[in-house]
Amino acid sequence: MTLDVIDQAVISQGIIAAAREMGSKLVRSAFSTVVREAADASAALLDPGGRIVAQAEMIPMHLGSMAATLEACVRHHPPEDLREGDFYLSNDPYEGGQHLPDVYIFSPVFFSGRLIGFAASVAHHLEMGGAAAGIVANATDIYQEGLRLPPSCWNLQRHWHGGPRQRLVAANIRVPRLT
Repeated sequence: MTLDVIDQAVISQGIIAAAREMGSKLVRSAFSTVVREAADASAALLDPGGRIVAQAEMIPMHLGSMAATLEACVRHHPPEDLREGDFYLSNDPYEGGQHLPDVYIFSPVFFSGRLIGFAASVAHHLEMGGAAAGIVANATDIYQEGLRLPPSCWNLQRHWHGGPRQRLVAANIRVPRLT
């Protein structure tokens, strides 16, 4: 199927609008005050290979580490094993992330049963259970910075909403209802 220039422009602008709306909803629905008030977050649509197709105009620095973080998630949990409701999650700076307060989420997007990409977000969380709330600037090792979430596959229904992984995260941070 070939598209003319007008169709390409319409589709391109539609995809960009979707990424912008993702970013807007992320900020408006955030529990983290630094996301809600300073918009320290980013949203993008990625192809199955992790290349950014469209992005919200937020924090450009976040986008540079999205592909590496998704690559680590895919390396540990192949996309062919993804089921409805699954998503990748990581904040691990040794696996593509920037620092522990930036939590990356990659939700698979399927069309006719085939993976066509990922809806991605990264949001800065003020509290990750480190030696002190917020960014621990004087930390001498990563363990003082807080809870490290290696690249993993989660399911919203099975692991969150009161599930075991939500309880694990909540047990390791000071203010779970705001994180």
